[in-house]
Amino acid sequence: MSDEIKSGKQILDEFFREIKDLPEIDENVVNTIIDLYEEGKLSEKNLANALLELREESDND
Repeated sequence: MSDEIKSGKQILDEFFREIKDLPEIDENVVNTIIDLYEEGKLSEKNLANALLELREESDND
């Protein structure tokens, strides 16, 4: 066990790296969430809007 205490940013960065490998989550959804996080724009409103856009694109295909 490591004695190092991770910062909140380190924990979030690790989390967002690891969700890419979860097979049960849609790749487009994961990429959208990661993009918002990396842009510093991950908020409830931005996430809801981005997911709505993905849903609408999916419906149009």
